Amino acid sequence: MDLKYSVIIPAYNVAGYLERCLDSVLAQTLKDYEVIVVDDGSTDDTPKIADAYAKMDGRITVIHKKNEGVSTARNTGIELAKGEYFLFFDGDDFVEPYCMEELYTIAKEKKADTIIYGYHRYENDEIKETCYPIFKKEIYEGEEILSEIIPRFIGISSENINAWLRGENKALYVENSALWRTMVSGDVIRENHIKFNEKLKVGEDTIFTSEYLSYAKRCYVKQKCYYYLVTRETSTIYVYEKNPFAKLNGKIKLLEGRNELTKKINIRRHINIDKFWHGTVIMSSIELAFLMAKKSGKYGFFERYKLFHSYLEIKDVKNIIKNFKVEMTGNIKVIPFLLLKSRFYFILFLFVTALQLMHYEFKR
Repeated sequence: MDLKYSVIIPAYNVAGYLERCLDSVLAQTLKDYEVIVVDDGSTDDTPKIADAYAKMDGRITVIHKKNEGVSTARNTGIELAKGEYFLFFDGDDFVEPYCMEELYTIAKEKKADTIIYGYHRYENDEIKETCYPIFKKEIYEGEEILSEIIPRFIGISSENINAWLRGENKALYVENSALWRTMVSGDVIRENHIKFNEKLKVGEDTIFTSEYLSYAKRCYVKQKCYYYLVTRETSTIYVYEKNPFAKLNGKIKLLEGRNELTKKINIRRHINIDKFWHGTVIMSSIELAFLMAKKSGKYGFFERYKLFHSYLEIKDVKNIIKNFKVEMTGNIKVIPFLLLKSRFYFILFLFVTALQLMHYEFKR
């Protein structure tokens, strides 16, 4: 039997959520699919739960491996996947029962190799937010994918920052690049040997999605939600967001990943996409200033400043800051950007430290 889908689910210590995830997959109205659960060295009951479901339904394959991160886990799933289309779900989330059937029908009717759809943010057993794709059209093809879809996934531009400083609504909006809200073609991935960057602990979806889209030929945008993103305080991304030092390392690795991807696309498509994400580096510089300015029991003021400064001294970061043209506005939010542009890094750090003492919270 030809498999319409391969559902790849990395799972790390999600024992309290995995049953709901797998139940939602097995409840699909479309039946010809496989499920690949990659247990990434879990230390709770995740392996036991996954194995029990595999015994219950022959469509489920479970791989147990040592803990190496979600990128390696997903690459393990890709190597085994045989489906016409791939869906990447997380083990603590769940989907609507008609998800696969509706997406497959759309793909065939619209001749699309890719479908982007909406999702719900789910917390404490209720929907907290419903997020639809921001794209205005339904169909994007060829160069349109490079010029209109990828920029919304890979980051923000310097122009976006200036628009935000002028007060433009949603100027800094970036589409959630997570793979769980995109149906992708198995053939596109296999033929072009697309893999997750295993050096990345965060932002791996941004790079994978953007690289995949650079190969996609026809992308359909569905203004409907199929996926439930479950918020939990023990998730990897939640813990990461609370750790400024992990965030610093993550931003450095993601910068390297974006640079590698930019070079790949430039060589293959003769299009330079760096302008679409250079603003992200500028914004990261300001965000890191605010994060590092917070008091830490482990690091003193000058140690935190040194860590912040280390990001600014990266060659690519220095060049991006040098080329950034900040517009003068009457908005107080422009001050950190002017200090950054002028390379008054220590004054910038003192300024945001003072703002922290006044309980000012930096928000996009």
